[in-house]
Amino acid sequence: MTTSIKEIKSIVDGKNKKDMLEGLTEVKQAIEESSTADSMIVMIKLNGDYVRFSTSIENTMELVAQLELLKYDVMKRMKKEDM
Repeated sequence: MTTSIKEIKSIVDGKNKKDMLEGLTEVKQAIEESSTADSMIVMIKLNGDYVRFSTSIENTMELVAQLELLKYDVMKRMKKEDM
């Protein structure tokens, strides 16, 4: 299962480290191929705790907007799973 950075996809088995590592490899490749890369936030649940890795945050409003979009995507996905 390949995770696309263009569209957030759910990783069905959250315990499957292989899928997570493949997704991070794709992100790394996209950063290497891009002419610019400004910021990044990664949140991973490790051993039952959420851990955040990020670059420095320069534009707080832009970050909050991105988080709102991620929240909307997660809520939409949860609604589909309830059906």
